[in-house]
Amino acid sequence: SQAFGELCRMTVKKGATLCKEIEDVLRAELKSEVYLLSQIIPDLKKVINQDTEHAKTSDDTTSDARQAQFNYAFRVFVRTMSSHFSPLVLCLDDLQWADVSSLDIIELLLADVQNKFSLMIIGCYR
Repeated sequence: SQAFGELCRMTVKKGATLCKEIEDVLRAELKSEVYLLSQIIPDLKKVINQDTEHAKTSDDTTSDARQAQFNYAFRVFVRTMSSHFSPLVLCLDDLQWADVSSLDIIELLLADVQNKFSLMIIGCYR
């Protein structure tokens, strides 16, 4: 979350035009599910319009379905950012302390064959 927050802050520094381009791509692909990302990456609210609405989920939505929605949204976010910041390099330190969910997200990003832009993940551990 911190690394992607920093990326959002860099986006804001580059100007409103870039923010609008990124917002347009995310909203076109994710619609109201952009809300999911803004909950995990609060600085994303600085890039997209502040009035992001909550994605409605029914009570019978399973946790697996919610996880799949988040995984899709996160992949779209990384694809979008790597298309504007290429190459996108993430340096992740202290991976020996990473939980299974974090490692699953790293694997998800590395296995995303739809990301046609440069993404490099550098993992450090002791």
